Amino acid sequence: MDIEYSAITQASDIDVLRGRTSQFKNFNVRYDEETLDYLKKHLADRDSLYLIATLGDAFAGFCSMDSDWWEHNYFFLREIFVEPVFQQQGIGLELMQRCIAHAKKLGVIGVVTETALENIPMQKLCKKCGFFEWENPQWKEGITYKLLF
Repeated sequence: MDIEYSAITQASDIDVLRGRTSQFKNFNVRYDEETLDYLKKHLADRDSLYLIATLGDAFAGFCSMDSDWWEHNYFFLREIFVEPVFQQQGIGLELMQRCIAHAKKLGVIGVVTETALENIPMQKLCKKCGFFEWENPQWKEGITYKLLF
């Protein structure tokens, strides 16, 4: 059975993330109500793309992108999560590539994302997709990456 990728259009579909966790060394992710509400708010943003990856009935991954970034004509890759049992299978890469293709199709300048200093898997994924580290004057708590088209 192959991984299926589909767009989320309903805020309630984001609830599939509720309580999910992932850990890499001392970096932990947990989807709580505040995070889910934040994602639901941005789902309504103009030209957003929220993707879910599934294998049959099993949740495998999620990625979200929207136009709510302070620099004009950029998209923000807001969130990417791959269920731990599905990691190292290319799902994160496929989700990110689909979001990048969406942004290119809409003719924006590029894509921006932010990640924690401890989130080594995301840093590797960004570099694999051609992002470069960018000195973000508005956020110093982690690493900001940009991809220019």
